[in-house]
Amino acid sequence: MGSKSIMQEERKCFITGYEGRLDRHHVFHGPRRKASEKWGCWVWLRHDIHMELHQQNPELDRMIKRACQERFEEIYSHEEFMEVFGKSYL
Repeated sequence: MGSKSIMQEERKCFITGYEGRLDRHHVFHGPRRKASEKWGCWVWLRHDIHMELHQQNPELDRMIKRACQERFEEIYSHEEFMEVFGKSYL
């Protein structure tokens, strides 16, 4: 399935902790999806939350992006984040 998430150790919803039907959400999607996969920038989300996030919840999307950038920069650096993703979400 690719890289290990830098955001989670366990397979449960990042928002609710639910362990049922889950979708893998690439934090930085679109043209940055492959980089998200490579660098472990993904989380498990309950299916309905995942659908809502993509359709009508830009605030939740921004919150997850900020949390992921903070975690990435703890592991690597701000400079590395900017080199890989090209935009700061903080």
